[in-house]
Amino acid sequence: MRYGGLAGALLLALAGARFGQHSVAQPAWLAGTVLLAGAWLVLGRRLAGVRLRWLVLTGALWALPVLLSLPLSSRDVYSYACQGALVAHGVDPYTHGVASLPCPWLSTISHTWRSTTSPYGPLWLIVAGGAASSHRLALTVGLLRVVALAGMALVGWAGHRLARALGADPVRAAWLGLVSPLVVVHALSGAHNDALLAGLVMAGLLVAVAPPDRLAPMARPLLAGGVLGLAVAVKATAVVVLPFLVLLLAADRRWWPLVRTGAVAAAGAVGAYGLLWALTGYGLGWLPSLSQTARGVIEWTSVPTGLGLGAAKVLYHTGHPDLARHMVAAFRAGGLVVLAAVLVGLWWWARRRTRPEQVLGATGAALVATVVLAPVAFPWYALVAQAVLAYGITDDRLRYRLGLVVAPAMLLILPSGQGIAGIYRSPGYLLDGLLVLGAAAWLAWRLRAHLHSRRHELVDVPGS
Repeated sequence: MRYGGLAGALLLALAGARFGQHSVAQPAWLAGTVLLAGAWLVLGRRLAGVRLRWLVLTGALWALPVLLSLPLSSRDVYSYACQGALVAHGVDPYTHGVASLPCPWLSTISHTWRSTTSPYGPLWLIVAGGAASSHRLALTVGLLRVVALAGMALVGWAGHRLARALGADPVRAAWLGLVSPLVVVHALSGAHNDALLAGLVMAGLLVAVAPPDRLAPMARPLLAGGVLGLAVAVKATAVVVLPFLVLLLAADRRWWPLVRTGAVAAAGAVGAYGLLWALTGYGLGWLPSLSQTARGVIEWTSVPTGLGLGAAKVLYHTGHPDLARHMVAAFRAGGLVVLAAVLVGLWWWARRRTRPEQVLGATGAALVATVVLAPVAFPWYALVAQAVLAYGITDDRLRYRLGLVVAPAMLLILPSGQGIAGIYRSPGYLLDGLLVLGAAAWLAWRLRAHLHSRRHELVDVPGS
């Protein structure tokens, strides 16, 4: 298992180094992905008696080849480097694209992203600016990988303590959250800032569930909120976690205690973000940039986008091209409405639960929904959800089923960073449609079972 995964990682490193030579890169990528994911899944079935140190060393062995190769399956790290170069030269990346400097490594970035502004928070701009101040691309990428490693180390440290506090198996949790192919390829090789985001989110959840000793009662929500504010200062998606964090912090689930705890946690988040704003001068300028990303990427990995593309194709072939042009935007807007409803529903469900693992499961589900129903979805966006679900749930069978979903996601992005979804569109439309139909059927079945159970409860009540 260990050396089968290592063989897969070596092939992936070869694919990364030869991504311009398709006759070598793509077969090596496919074989490497299958070997690495297969070894990881087999390992997940044989964790009985495995020690955490052995598992972590195995993950490090798998990561080493791709860390020594070029970034794999994404070129985002070069965008980070160029945005950092803007910061290092005193240019505001919220008002200028990387072509404005110009960045000395501009040729490494797709034309699509050369004029777009940064969608990231002030903490990430500080990190990217510090890395780019080396003025050498290889060193900048290396430093950003070190940050990604630090983020995943924080996931492992906080997650281990969180799992022990919940009574979960920390080894099985680390299998999913720390050594998965998603971590090896996208967090470490690709050096995505989602790795740092995942670490900060896990640290905030740890404070909420298992706070340090001698911490004053009201200091706990303030500290947890402050850590989450740092996460928001990396990427805005961390905001989704805040309402669930309040549930973990509040022992009393009545409205007034929830509002009071939420106010303190929000104050901690705003305070941490505001401090970074004051120190750097970078505030909320990333908000307009979020829509730029959506316009630049139209792929079926986002379910609403896939449904919109399918509807547009149907309308175009039935003689309604004017309507077809608006379908992607309409379905994306509908997806955001559904996402809001899902988030509210998950929070309401979690509010009625008392065990922290139930709230953490709802938190992970909310993060998954944020990826699937957003206008744009890439595999590395799931790193935070993967970490929360890996360490926050106690059901080992569910954890392994999540691994079965994670493994094939590695096939969505070619070693060059080009998405399979951009090449093969028609199968994606059908897949998204089947996914929606399957989810609707499952919800209908669950609702019917719930109503049936309620009817039996009423019949069994004496005197009814």
